[in-house]
Amino acid sequence: MDHIGTSRNGSDNSRIGSDMTMYVETGASGCRKPPNGRRRIGRRIALFVLYAVSIQLLVGSCREEAGDGGTAAVYEIDRNYRRGPVSFRVAIDRKEITIAERVTMLLEARAEEGYQVELPRFGEKLQQFGIVDYRNPQPELEEGGVVVTRRTYELEPFLSGDYRVPPMALTFWQEGDTMLHRLESDTLTVRVRSIIPGDEVDLAIREIAGPVSYPKNYATLYIIAGCVAAAVAAVFFLRRFRRRREEAARRVPAHEIAYMRLERLLAGGMLDEKRYREFTAAVSDILRYYIEDRFGLRAPERTTEEFLLEAGAGLPVNAEQKDLLKLFLVHCDLVKFAALEPSAEDVKRTFETCRDFIDTTKREEEVSRAA
Repeated sequence: MDHIGTSRNGSDNSRIGSDMTMYVETGASGCRKPPNGRRRIGRRIALFVLYAVSIQLLVGSCREEAGDGGTAAVYEIDRNYRRGPVSFRVAIDRKEITIAERVTMLLEARAEEGYQVELPRFGEKLQQFGIVDYRNPQPELEEGGVVVTRRTYELEPFLSGDYRVPPMALTFWQEGDTMLHRLESDTLTVRVRSIIPGDEVDLAIREIAGPVSYPKNYATLYIIAGCVAAAVAAVFFLRRFRRRREEAARRVPAHEIAYMRLERLLAGGMLDEKRYREFTAAVSDILRYYIEDRFGLRAPERTTEEFLLEAGAGLPVNAEQKDLLKLFLVHCDLVKFAALEPSAEDVKRTFETCRDFIDTTKREEEVSRAA
C-alpha cells in the first residue's frame, strides 16, 4: 500500500492521509467531494483486486487440470515402471470403495525426445469394471524434451469383492526404427465392499409361505358376489338371444334378394352390349346364392357335380325342379368353361329358367310358412 500511496504526480503519503482524514471527518453524507488523488487510488485498488481474483481463478483451473491426471492428484495406488528412455505409470485414486462408488485410474507415459509411445488400447484389461467415462488429453511437452501422454478412466464396479487389474503393456519405439519395445505393469487390486450390513451378508433363502385361507366372515360376501355375476351374465346372454331373434325376423327373404340381383343385372347393360357369356355366368351365380340362402346348401363353393350330388339328397324340391336345375347348371358351365357362345334366345331362356325356379320355390316357401 506504500507503493500505491506514492502517486506518479509526486504526491506523498502524508497528503493522501490528510485527504482521507478530511473525507472521513465530513461524514458519509458528503459535504465535501474526495480529491482526484483518492479517486485514482480507488481505481488502482479495484484493478489490483480484479488482478488477484483472476490469478486465483487461473491457479484453481490449473489445479483442476492437474487433478484430471496430472502429478498434483493424490492416488492411493501408484506404480511407476521404467525401461530405458520411457517410463510407465499406473495409478488408482482409491484402493477400497463401496459398490456404490467409483474409482479413477490414470495411465501415464513419459518418453524422452526421439521416442514414440502407445498406451494400452481403450478398455483393455478392464472387463471387470464398467467404464463410465474416459479422458484422453493431448500430449504435453515438458522441460528436456520429455513428452507426457495421459489417459484417465472413471470406473464403477458391479459386485462386491476384490477387483484385479491385470498387467497392461505400454508399447514404445524410437523414431525411424521399426523395432517395438514393451513395458508392462503389475497386477493391481481394488477392494469393493458391500453396502449391506455385515450381519446380513450371508442371508439364507427362505421357503415360500403356504397359502392363507380366507377369513370365514368373507364367505357370505363371496357367495353374494358370485350370484350377482351370474345374474349379470344371464341378463347379457338373454338380451343377446333376443336381439338375434329380432334380427332374424327382420331379415329379408331369399327370393327378394334374388329378385333385386336380377334387376341390377338387367340394368347393368350387358344385354345391350351383347356380353352374353358374362350375363349367363352372372345369372348362374344369382341362382346359386339363392339356393344357399333359401335351402342352406353351399352352392357357390361347390362344382356342379358336387352340388347336384348333394342336392339329389338334400334339396327339398320335386323331381321336375331338380331336372330343370341340372340342365340350367350344365348349360351355364358350358358357357363359362367350354367357351360356348350363347345366342340371345339362349340368354333369354336362361334368365327365365332362373326366375321360374325362384318363383316356384318361393311359393312353396310361402305356403309352408302359412301352414
